[in-house]
Amino acid sequence: MKANPGGPVTGDGIIGRSSELAQLWSKLEKRSVVLSAERRVGKTSLLRKMADEPKRGWTPLLVFVESARHPIDCVEAMYTRASEAQMRSSKGVWMKRISKAYETLGSGQIAGWKLPQVQSDWRRLMRLLVEDIVEHSDTGAIVMIDEFPLMIWNIADDHGAALAMQFLDALREVRQEFESTNRIRFVLSGSIGFHLVLQHLKLDHGYKGAPTNDMYLFVLTGMDTEDTELMCRQYLDQEGIRRQTPETVAARMYYRTDGLPLYIQYVCEALQDSKASQVVPEDIDRILDGMLADRQVTWFRDAAQRIEGYYAKFGFDRTASVILNRLSREEDYFAEAAIVSTVQTGDPQATPAGVQRVVELLTDDNYLLRDTSSGERKYRFRYRLMRQWWKINRA
Repeated sequence: MKANPGGPVTGDGIIGRSSELAQLWSKLEKRSVVLSAERRVGKTSLLRKMADEPKRGWTPLLVFVESARHPIDCVEAMYTRASEAQMRSSKGVWMKRISKAYETLGSGQIAGWKLPQVQSDWRRLMRLLVEDIVEHSDTGAIVMIDEFPLMIWNIADDHGAALAMQFLDALREVRQEFESTNRIRFVLSGSIGFHLVLQHLKLDHGYKGAPTNDMYLFVLTGMDTEDTELMCRQYLDQEGIRRQTPETVAARMYYRTDGLPLYIQYVCEALQDSKASQVVPEDIDRILDGMLADRQVTWFRDAAQRIEGYYAKFGFDRTASVILNRLSREEDYFAEAAIVSTVQTGDPQATPAGVQRVVELLTDDNYLLRDTSSGERKYRFRYRLMRQWWKINRA
């Protein structure tokens, strides 16, 4: 199989993740899920695989809302995806309520979602849509809304925080009303941490809601060693690139890439493009070290720009950068007390509580990993590869 890092992955091109998929389905049997991960870790691929391999009695609806700027855009995307999935009812009354409501508002068939009278009635239309799905379709629905946090940011930026907060509360009300039927579940997915959105709304706009506190937080990280081995077979063995010692090559691939599928593909693409006939562990080191030092490789630039953008909204960007710069020099865990000392060296006005808040945000946002086994809080970069990139390009 040809490696295609960064390209769309569908069908058989989605390798592995069976364990994560099983865990996700298990959680969805009981409640809805917030799916979180760093950009390009494989969230959308996991959702696509879920849609391709549904459990009996469920129809997954993958809804993309990255460009949505108003709640009605989300309602429209949900309606369109449900229609495309042909969630027809044997009773012949599919979409009866929402069609009737829309035609009353829009004076015609469903088409012009941007009509002012339709746009302003988004809350009722969303509820009617979910009610139609629950009561009239032959299967249950898993509504998977991808890039949900970004949509909330966009709504707040374009129409004000009040509308964003209304949408979050309305969606929670709809979920709580209909999820008890066990006919519908939601997966809210995104790479911009949802906690950042809530932090913005709470600190700057006095938001009191807890729109996802009844949902399970599922953090997607790198693949396990078995899936890393599977990718090596697909991208190396099947392409005629012999691993001199298969176990050690797979182990080095896993260690250097943290099992992140995108970066495994980058290594395999480099080997394929070089027409290599064999590979040893040192080849993986050489390829990754060369790419990490290349300023044209923008692997973790999104993560850096998130500090400069979203963290700056709270005035946390300088503290976050100091913390990440310091931790980029540490391969092992680093004590929280030492992190506080580092920040205060450059900013004597910084308080331990303020530094701790930023550390917690960075941890929730998948930059950092926490360890308390020694009795004190310690942190390191979640991904070794990100630490190396940050040390070279930011620290």
